[in-house]
Amino acid sequence: MNYEYKVLTGKYPKTQSNKTDQLDSLDVFEILYKYHPSALLTSDYAQTFFGTNESLLEINASEFQDNFQEYLDQFYSEFLLTRIPVVFEKYGQEKGWRILSALGIACLSLFIQVNWTGPQTDFDSASLLPKPWSDLLSLTNDLNSKKNADIKDPVPFASEDSSKVTSSSIILEHTKTIRNKFDDLILSNLQVSGEHPYSLTNHPLLLYLAIFLLSRTVREFKASDSNSDPLKGELDFWLSLQVNKDLSNTRTSSSFSSSWWELRALRISQEIIDNPSGLLLTTLETGFSNLNTLLLNESPCNLDIYKLSPPEKKQLKIRFSLEYALMFQYYHKNAEANKWLEASQLESGLVWQLTGAKGKRTKFQENNISQLLVVAKSSPDNHDENDSEDQDLSMGIESTSEPKIAIKNLELNDDTLLEKTEYLKINDSDQDSPSNDIGVDHINQENLKMIDQCILLGFCLEVKNENPKHGLTTEQMMPFVIRVIENPNNWSIYTSSLLLRSRLEADKSRTVQRSALQLQALVDQTDQPLENEAGFEERFSYFFSLALPSVWELKKELANRLLSIGAIRSALDIFESLMMWDEAVSCYQILEQSHIAEKLVKKQLELLPNDPKLWSILGDLKQSPEFWKKSWEISGSRYTRSMRSLGGYYFKHSKMEECIEAYKKALKLNPLYDGSWYNMGCAALHLEYWDIAIEAFQRVCQLDNENAEAWNNLASVYLKQEDRKLDAWNCLREAIKFKFDNWQIWSNFLVTSVAIGQFASAIQSMTRIIELRVAKSGSSCVDVEILNIIIQSVTREQHTAANLSQNRMVQRNSRLNILVENLLVNTIAQKITDSPDIWRSMADFWFWKKDYLTCIECYEKAYRCSSLLPQISYEMDKFKTAIHHLNELVDIYRTLGPLPIPVIKSENSDPSSIPPTNTSSSPAKLCCPNYKLKCKMAIQGLINKSKSNFESTQEFTDLNSLLTEVSTMD
Repeated sequence: MNYEYKVLTGKYPKTQSNKTDQLDSLDVFEILYKYHPSALLTSDYAQTFFGTNESLLEINASEFQDNFQEYLDQFYSEFLLTRIPVVFEKYGQEKGWRILSALGIACLSLFIQVNWTGPQTDFDSASLLPKPWSDLLSLTNDLNSKKNADIKDPVPFASEDSSKVTSSSIILEHTKTIRNKFDDLILSNLQVSGEHPYSLTNHPLLLYLAIFLLSRTVREFKASDSNSDPLKGELDFWLSLQVNKDLSNTRTSSSFSSSWWELRALRISQEIIDNPSGLLLTTLETGFSNLNTLLLNESPCNLDIYKLSPPEKKQLKIRFSLEYALMFQYYHKNAEANKWLEASQLESGLVWQLTGAKGKRTKFQENNISQLLVVAKSSPDNHDENDSEDQDLSMGIESTSEPKIAIKNLELNDDTLLEKTEYLKINDSDQDSPSNDIGVDHINQENLKMIDQCILLGFCLEVKNENPKHGLTTEQMMPFVIRVIENPNNWSIYTSSLLLRSRLEADKSRTVQRSALQLQALVDQTDQPLENEAGFEERFSYFFSLALPSVWELKKELANRLLSIGAIRSALDIFESLMMWDEAVSCYQILEQSHIAEKLVKKQLELLPNDPKLWSILGDLKQSPEFWKKSWEISGSRYTRSMRSLGGYYFKHSKMEECIEAYKKALKLNPLYDGSWYNMGCAALHLEYWDIAIEAFQRVCQLDNENAEAWNNLASVYLKQEDRKLDAWNCLREAIKFKFDNWQIWSNFLVTSVAIGQFASAIQSMTRIIELRVAKSGSSCVDVEILNIIIQSVTREQHTAANLSQNRMVQRNSRLNILVENLLVNTIAQKITDSPDIWRSMADFWFWKKDYLTCIECYEKAYRCSSLLPQISYEMDKFKTAIHHLNELVDIYRTLGPLPIPVIKSENSDPSSIPPTNTSSSPAKLCCPNYKLKCKMAIQGLINKSKSNFESTQEFTDLNSLLTEVSTMD
């Protein structure tokens, strides 16, 4: 049996052995498979590496407490490095690498148990330290007992009215024990990219050791591994070192799963820090890419050595693709995430369909209407992932009994909504039932493999990531969750599905109560051990195939849920117990007690004067740059949040130079903040720092490809530079994909399209602008100057910036002819009738088309728009405008009126359908037979309207002269 494969895929036995004697005779991965991870960490293997029996340094408590960082840097880090050759010397290199990898896996597994899955464990990570550290830092030491550690004991904090003490006036004393301070030091060394880990993370030493064993051991060795910057985390330093390929290949040949577990450890290190890290993202992407080459391309250095069977290789590929997708989902790279989700589904053979079936959702519903649902079935292969060769693995696919989980699926108990949708049976519904597409009865669907349930939940999250927060998105996600909840096969999967349902029900009045209560039940299961609760092996089996939150994130979500339903005091109590001061301050502000929030933060600063986060929160409260600068200073120029807040402050107060400098400092450490890049780009745009602006907006577009404003601003910068109009046009084309209803972006696209000769795009832009603005803006939504340019691009048939060949130019103008005509006839003429300039522009197009009747009609409408205005009788400007259009109308009457109506031949017309030309026996019809009369009537009409006020003007005299001239025409 390949125990390493079993451990990697979480295929643990139902019950783990309690006999820990003779562990030294077993392979380390067999120990991980058969026993709890703590068994390996107390074995001789662990003692050899961790040196738990070694006396590292004789120290007393006060000396150690005063020189934490020095001892950790100068002794412990170097001590761990010296233990690696000890392991190789005792066990040989091949077995030594397996031991190091297995120890790292055990540390990571225990860390996840105490911070994510539970159940509670009595294992103390201090036992992994060499003497006398282990004795000094042990939780059993009186110096570290709870009665001496007031960190978790709330005490009243007096408000202005000291006679009143409420739940909102709680602070936490920070008389920390030496163990608390050691944990804080370990956490400070796990910071990365200027992002700090959660301050109450349990047993951080386990994660520190896991990353050291799985990642640091295969990286380049330098002369000094001590960090020159005491405020910079060791994780930053470790990840900055290059991977030693020889060491990595040697380890991989001994333990094929070690690189995979390294990525899992780094994923966990990402989830304990406040925000996404650019360095971790780069490391994870590189690691997954290398692992992809190994697994999916079946590199001979690994899989063939361990003789994995085809079904086992298949399971590895399924799990790998799913974890790869979840990593991309965390960093909001949706296209890549969807790609790997589909790859995982393809390998698994899962078939699913989001479809509809008739049914009822309420108790009083009489008619069955279409309801959204997911029908899915697993691959019917004989190598079921849940079947065990030894018949001792947890829950097979055919099992219908619920897993050993304490969580309960709470009932809705609503007076209107049914507990679940009642669907019509296939025989009673339409014959084209959608569930038949994949051969599944949507009422009685079979149980799914557990890994397929994980894949479905992954697709559910992808729906959320790819769509805005909207009721329709919720309706689309819920069927995935319901399909998984129907078959509770595993603790982690069931927990994840109930959590997702709780989130989806949070915004509906009839389901919000169950949402909050279900979330409370999920929190309780991690804190309150029950008699029949699921064990570690079941909870851990599918942990990496899901997106489960940590215990503190789950509690934070519960507090936010309580806050959303108005239970502010209850939410405040949870936030304060979690020492989440940002959220606690927000609660005080909602309660209009900002003064208490400020006092709370200041009190915490008295106890923890070197906490950069508290200084930054105080800066947010007071909106004072000095506090953000103080936060940056005491963090050793590492706490990026303070610089982001300072940059935002400067941007708000139009101090653009200072804004750019602040954002540069923050983004140098962690470049994954698209909002910071955007603000810096806007500041650079304001100062005309084009290169900085281009870099900033490009980074925004890389991080958030759907940010239309960033694409638009990037285009604006390109337009400021020579020969970059095409780049600007491409950017605007991306912008309109995501802001299709933003007329400002369409206007920019219109101008840029005309500038580079993309007149088809210009016509599309003008059409869309009219659709968006005509109701409010009327004719002003049309840029007449650009409309003239578009029309001239057809009528003059000139080569443009597109640099097209002659044949291509003919085809292009033919197509533009059709597009322009459609724009004028079906868009402009239908929606805008009161602009003389627009009618005049349209007349030029019809004149070029030799459609003289339509041309004359446009001139008439242009004059009518001017002459019907009441202002022409008393405003000179309006009067002059009317005269101008009248002169043009008279000229066109004189020019086209006496001409015969031309035969208009369309490009695709049939010659036989064209009427015969006129002969002498059949006189030609004129374009305007009564053009002389029309001229006289138009002129006389304007004279009559303007005579009372303008009779003595030169313009009026010219009108009379024009009337005389028209009257004497032949």
